[in-house]
Amino acid sequence: MDILCAREEEILGFDARRILDARLAPLLQERDVARRLLATMNNGTEMSGLDLSVQDSRGEERRIVYSSRKIEQGTFAGMWVLCMRDVTDRRPANEGLLSSNRQLLVLNQIMGVSASSLSLDELLEASLSKTLDLLGFDLGLTYLLNPERTIALTRYHRGVPENYLARNRAIKVHHWPWNFVFVAGQPRYLDLQGEGGTIEEEILASLGISTLACIPILAESVVVGALFLGSRKAEGFRDEERRLLEAIGQEIGSGVLRSMLHKRLEAAHRETNLYLDVMTHDIKNAENVANLYCDLLLDILEGDAAQYARKLKGSIRKSSGILQNVSTIRRIHQEPPDVKPVHLGRVIRAGIERTPEAAISFDGTTAEVWADDLLPEVFTNLIGNAVKFGGPDAGIAIRVEDCLEEDHAVVVTVEDTGPGIPDEMKETIFDRFRHGRSRGCGEGLGLYIVGMLVERYGGRIWVEDRVESRPDLGASFKFTLREVVHGEAGEYEE
Repeated sequence: MDILCAREEEILGFDARRILDARLAPLLQERDVARRLLATMNNGTEMSGLDLSVQDSRGEERRIVYSSRKIEQGTFAGMWVLCMRDVTDRRPANEGLLSSNRQLLVLNQIMGVSASSLSLDELLEASLSKTLDLLGFDLGLTYLLNPERTIALTRYHRGVPENYLARNRAIKVHHWPWNFVFVAGQPRYLDLQGEGGTIEEEILASLGISTLACIPILAESVVVGALFLGSRKAEGFRDEERRLLEAIGQEIGSGVLRSMLHKRLEAAHRETNLYLDVMTHDIKNAENVANLYCDLLLDILEGDAAQYARKLKGSIRKSSGILQNVSTIRRIHQEPPDVKPVHLGRVIRAGIERTPEAAISFDGTTAEVWADDLLPEVFTNLIGNAVKFGGPDAGIAIRVEDCLEEDHAVVVTVEDTGPGIPDEMKETIFDRFRHGRSRGCGEGLGLYIVGMLVERYGGRIWVEDRVESRPDLGASFKFTLREVVHGEAGEYEE
């Protein structure tokens, strides 16, 4: 293997006679590399990426990467061309890059655990296990502060001796050295390199380890707990390891904050529902009593006084409608649709009967549609909207027809002879708190509920002019519902 390279002499500082000895030494130590080299030479194939650690003339280690190619033709046929690269200066950078990539991989997996955990307990347990598995620590604990912030309580642990847990399941955070972590919010690294007989040495001995990292868990810059990670290896923590552990503590803290905010949101949601339940119940009772007195007044009053009583009764009815709308919206958001075959004609006739003062025409239908017990609210709101804006003299017509654009669907039309809807409002009429007509007023919830319910049943809704291009002659509300096909009942899956 008498192959020489002038560049190699320059880098290593040897003359040609000692170059081969410098190469031979690592080959004798790295047998697998030597076998690879010999196999390449015997087979006559090219070689690349032979990485050897070679000592130069000063006794310093140089990392050389060799590659070679056999000359097939010409005067030098059968000889080998040897190329070499000195990568000594690149190795620290490469090793640093590999270390950074590894740290990013670990941190990314911890972030995945933090983001996917549904509860605080699940987050702490999974984060501790993942950190121990990825970084090779021998034991770990997670502590959380009590509400008074005086004691840290063990939530999860792995590999911790029972005698340590018996004495330190709850620790006082204002005592040294824990106050450094739980009060000051600073990481603390313990090892056996200091003087003997210290509190730190006693802690390490009770855990049976040589090094311990105590990392605060911060949520919005507030300490909420700590992550303890211990190793039996004698080496201390390098700077990059410390940065990684502190980043893990911050990420777990972000997860803890999300969990805390989620719990607060759930509590606020329950409290809001409680207030709504109490208010709805009490207001309904008050409305029932007020309605009773209004009926009594209407029986005994005449003239203007009776008219005032009728207006009062109308206001009470409006208040009842608002409560009903709020209850319907709550059900839409809280309850998943439990659709089943519903006889559409019966629902429409029941809605007509609830509004005896209105003149409503309906020819009937035998269609069954997929809906739930909230479907009557669609007709209650559409009929009520027509009566409110069209007045008692407005004509209302309801039709059910086959949908020409969709299979197994019907189009329901509710139209009136009221003031109609301007063209610029037709696209936004079903938005929340959008008033629906050119005159009058309302809370804007009725049509919003209609739109949500039609969407809930898989349909679509829109509004047109009753007479084309004449919005002043009334509005025509149209929406689709999926029709039950014979033999399909019981096979539907939402």
